Amino acid sequence: MLRSVTIDNKLLNYLVEVINKEFAAGEEMTRSKLSNAIWDYEKGAIEQDKDDQE
Repeated sequence: MLRSVTIDNKLLNYLVEVINKEFAAGEEMTRSKLSNAIWDYEKGAIEQDKDDQE
């Protein structure tokens, strides 16, 4: 499923870390891995927002 994603500085820095780890391990960065990284970030950001609201 295609969707729009707004990339802020925190997400961009997170993605750079993920990509660098993949390349350092000798792995290739696939669209699936990138999508999963974005999804993981969003889940973490959502959990942090919930904690901030409480």
